[in-house]
Amino acid sequence: MTTIVIDTCAGKDQGTEALAAAAIASLELDVQLVVVGDEDKITEALLGMAHDAERLRVVHAADPLPVDLDPHLADRQAPRSSVAVGLELTAREEDAIFVSAGPPGVIVSQALRALGRLPAVHRAALAAVYPTLRHRGPNDDPFALLLDVGATIECTSAHLVTFAAMGAAYASKISSVERPRVGLLANGPTASAAPPRIRAAHARLQDLHPGFEYIGLVRADQVTHGDADVIVTDGFSGDVLVRTLEGVATTAEALLRRAQERFQWRLGMQMLEGGIAKLREFTDWESYGGAPLLGVDRPVIVTQANSGRRAFVNAIRLGAKMQRLGVIEAVAARAAAVVEEEEEAT
Repeated sequence: MTTIVIDTCAGKDQGTEALAAAAIASLELDVQLVVVGDEDKITEALLGMAHDAERLRVVHAADPLPVDLDPHLADRQAPRSSVAVGLELTAREEDAIFVSAGPPGVIVSQALRALGRLPAVHRAALAAVYPTLRHRGPNDDPFALLLDVGATIECTSAHLVTFAAMGAAYASKISSVERPRVGLLANGPTASAAPPRIRAAHARLQDLHPGFEYIGLVRADQVTHGDADVIVTDGFSGDVLVRTLEGVATTAEALLRRAQERFQWRLGMQMLEGGIAKLREFTDWESYGGAPLLGVDRPVIVTQANSGRRAFVNAIRLGAKMQRLGVIEAVAARAAAVVEEEEEAT
């Protein structure tokens, strides 16, 4: 049975929502849940929650983990944090998955230490989904993948090529896209104006035959069109882009609420109510669960700091799906194939 390790020291209400999600999952999913955090608080909270005690185990973690903690100091300042303890448990279980809303930098740093990188991968990448106009795959999936969004801030061209391989493998498994279309984020349609690492990655991807379709450079204003199933960039640019997309969705929500307050617009807004509800559902990040960390030897899902129980439940479901479909194995194989092809070419 798949084991899902959940950090209950982060998220809404100081982790209470994460614990509630674990309780729900213990009743609804065929998985073993391990919740990590303050054992006394968890045990007390579980008394008021419906859960399957046989499928939910509690493991104590003693050290608090400040949100602003330097990831490089986490091992010394919080060696027994919920992230550290949870990842140690994940490393010991062959089919384990880790879910946390803790500081992403700390999770990435400690996941690399505890779990290790896949053999052909030199840098890990956080992958976030975002809505697009064009759908994909047999399931009519409206979401594309963006990576990296924060794990590796400074990338070489080799890192970007590996990200392309990992993102394509993930999209192929999760969205059932047989030959994913991969684009490289740039500031124009030609490589001449792009930084050297983008030009080099573009040239390398054009020469490869890696089992996915490289469609070339994609501007930021084109990412939501959906021409690419996977967009590749460095962690700094990806983080800025995904937060911009989230900000646009939040602003749209605020504008809709303001319009509903105006009497003369109220009738028109009522007529659009169904479409507005769809828009809200479409841009609601809690529906996506979290961002998978690709490149490490276990499924790791990083949720947002203010995640509620719905986000955690969906993150748990995503992790279980990744395990069921063999996503990590597919990512490892695709990355290795790209490295092998490049080595043969040289």
